[in-house]
Amino acid sequence: MRRPPTAPPPPWLKATYASTTKPSPPPEPRAYKTPSPSQTPKEPLETPDSPKQSLIRRLFSTRNVQPLPDAEPKDIARGVEASQRVVRDGFLDPRYRPAARRVTAIICALPLAIYLSYVLFERRFMGKEQKVRAVRLGVEEEGGNT
Repeated sequence: MRRPPTAPPPPWLKATYASTTKPSPPPEPRAYKTPSPSQTPKEPLETPDSPKQSLIRRLFSTRNVQPLPDAEPKDIARGVEASQRVVRDGFLDPRYRPAARRVTAIICALPLAIYLSYVLFERRFMGKEQKVRAVRLGVEEEGGNT
């Protein structure tokens, strides 16, 4: 019995082979430019002492925060090239390995930490006792003599 024809497999399931051509070189790093003396402040600006805000107010402020004009990417082509490199090669730049390791560790540890903290909270403050196995005396004595 013949199998019905199916659609071709998606491109990410197809086998790929290493090529003999050299990869394109990475983009040239930008040169460091020292700021001109007119741009750097001579003396630190004194700010009047304002009352400190609480942690909750600082984290969840209700004001509308506008991004700074410098937050826009200056060279969009570099970002596009980097994302295409990740898709093509299948792995991130080695510079991001420590950050990726931390994020992965947080993702793995957070559910465990949440669960265990609740269990320990129940034991400490809500009086929940750890389960104890019931042992029959007759079976315990017989098993100990062997």
